[in-house]
Amino acid sequence: MDNTEKKEGYEISLKDIFQIFKQGLWIMIVTALVFGVVAFGYSKLFIAKTYTASVKLYVETSVKGDNSYSDLSAHNLATSLVGTYIAMLETNNFNDKLSQNLDGKYTANQLNNMVEFYSDADNETEVFTAKVTAKTPTEAKLIADSVADVAPGIISSLKDNTELRIVDNATIPTYPSSPNVTRNTIIAAIIGFLLALVYVFVREALDNKVKYNPDMTEINSIPILSAIPDFAGQKIILNINPETEKSETEESEAKNG
Repeated sequence: MDNTEKKEGYEISLKDIFQIFKQGLWIMIVTALVFGVVAFGYSKLFIAKTYTASVKLYVETSVKGDNSYSDLSAHNLATSLVGTYIAMLETNNFNDKLSQNLDGKYTANQLNNMVEFYSDADNETEVFTAKVTAKTPTEAKLIADSVADVAPGIISSLKDNTELRIVDNATIPTYPSSPNVTRNTIIAAIIGFLLALVYVFVREALDNKVKYNPDMTEINSIPILSAIPDFAGQKIILNINPETEKSETEESEAKNG
């Protein structure tokens, strides 16, 4: 009998899935650990650290009044101007002025890549933020302070009846904003675990050897009397009813004869 043939109609059950998962669990754990360690080491040793300093700016308008309607009008006007001001500060004109204020240490193009403006609370407030990303904490703080110095003057020269005020000055960052070593390690470990999981089930699906379980009573219509594990060869030795095997042999010889 060919032990590589599968039993016809064999279907994998939830119990089989659990057994496959259990048998391959060590592969998944080891793979996850390897991926995690590699990601941790790579993040620590090969990804350059960057630091972020932020300064918050407030849009103030000249709309004044002594009633709630005037206050609401001023708020709506300032809120609507946030996006316009951000667009004004994301220009070569602003970056050139910023470069000059920093004594030409950085080009306008470099500053454009290092400084990012974004509005707070989905444009529902008059406040927006300038975020500076640099290689060192002091560098990030220096550029953020320069943004706070240059931005109000740029806005005043381009737009009348409004001005920018500094809400929150930049501070020296105490830890890097990138890379996030913990996040990278966890993500890599999860990816490793999932890849190993796929490998285990694909390997099982491509394995065409007979899989014996206690519920099986026959293979290819041949009754099974017993199944003895061969631990040395890691195989299953199937004990077939000799009368059944003899009758099948005679039937086969008759056909051939």
